[in-house]
Amino acid sequence: MATAFGRKLCCDLIQTHFGDLVQKVVKELAYRGPLALQDIARFSGLNAAALKSSILVLVQHSCVQAFKVEHEGVGTAPARTSTSYVAISDNILHRMRFPKFLMVVREELGEEAESLVEGLLEHGRLTLEQIIQRTAAKAGKAEGQLAKEVKETFRSLVEAHFIERCPAAEPSLQPKDAQEPPKKVPRGAAKVRGPILDAQDAGAEVIQRILRAASASETERFQLPITMVTLSDPALANDLVDSAPTGQKRKHETLKMDSKTAAAVDEKEVLWRVNYEEFLRKLRHQTCVEMVKTRIDTGAAAILSAMLQVTRKQETSARQHYSVPLSMDAIVQAVRSSPEGQHMPLERIRGVVSQLAADGIGYLSRSGERAGPSDGGNSYAINMRNIIEARQKNEVEGIILQRFGRECCRIYRLLSIKGQLEQKQIGERAMAPKNVKELLYRLLKEQYVQVQVCACSPPFSFQLSMSVASDF
Repeated sequence: MATAFGRKLCCDLIQTHFGDLVQKVVKELAYRGPLALQDIARFSGLNAAALKSSILVLVQHSCVQAFKVEHEGVGTAPARTSTSYVAISDNILHRMRFPKFLMVVREELGEEAESLVEGLLEHGRLTLEQIIQRTAAKAGKAEGQLAKEVKETFRSLVEAHFIERCPAAEPSLQPKDAQEPPKKVPRGAAKVRGPILDAQDAGAEVIQRILRAASASETERFQLPITMVTLSDPALANDLVDSAPTGQKRKHETLKMDSKTAAAVDEKEVLWRVNYEEFLRKLRHQTCVEMVKTRIDTGAAAILSAMLQVTRKQETSARQHYSVPLSMDAIVQAVRSSPEGQHMPLERIRGVVSQLAADGIGYLSRSGERAGPSDGGNSYAINMRNIIEARQKNEVEGIILQRFGRECCRIYRLLSIKGQLEQKQIGERAMAPKNVKELLYRLLKEQYVQVQVCACSPPFSFQLSMSVASDF
């Protein structure tokens, strides 16, 4: 869940991209949490037509997720179900990274893939048929002339996990106690069912529960349309039709659809969108490699890049702190398989791995240190958390250097190492005894440092108050 500054930034982004009316809806959802449609109308003051149009725009661009909430009946009244909406602040903030997303696609898959992703970012979600129509209209050609090329590019994007099928439109949020084993209830006591959104739920936890209920499995998210499976493997396409739900099987049997007709239906109905998590993972990996290259050298960056490439499939989250452990033999094999490290000597690889795992750097963690001596300490995991934090610190230092100069940057580095110092100590150690008071005031005014009152004399000491949110 976004912080106060993050919520304000979300509202500003939506206002810039979609206008004031849509911004009112996001503001209420961002600051109040999940709301029903009538509550949004009451708080925002929008009429029914404007409110529905705003909700549709936000859902189309994956900025808002609808979900069903089950309400228990009171007395003899039956239970009822209502639809509520929640703002997805992470997806709203990702809109600032759209140019970086396009750059990543262009570097990996070419300009044609960039054009397809650009269309999805512009329209939020599209069917395959709409993607082909947009590409043909942009190129000024007939759809039949570009359909095959567009489908091949589309296939490469799905296989690279850059785009995915859209989640469920209105998932049902299950009660917590429905997932827990039933507890024994004394005889004669009434069985009370827990509420869907109880008071103990934090905002971030509620959003994660909603997103988990809406998301499909890994196989379903990246399942290609039937027409593409048919072209590559007709037998596999028949298996997909046979494994479809009973309702879909009956539909195919009743209408006597062949594979081409079924593929046409799939192209016109299934919506696709950009997979933000994969782009975040790519940008995060690039940041880690660039940080190691800056801190050590190109060879160390090549080794880390090879390790990230091997452990990519085992990552379960784009914000994962550690990669899966790799043995030294697996690291050597991964490095030798990469173009940059195929001629790297074994001693060089082992030396760089030991250097990255040293206490002063900590970019690699020995599995024995994290999981206990049973692992033997012969495996290494990438400590992406330490690398990202080091990069964030460098970014903040760069901002301070640019805004306030070298002396303020030295003060920031000193406080980041020592944690808390008095004004006299800062002036002596940062080599700025004359104007240290003025420099500290400038940093204090911009909230890069804060003053803490101590019981000792002198009564004031300074410490860092600046923290950068990890959102790579």
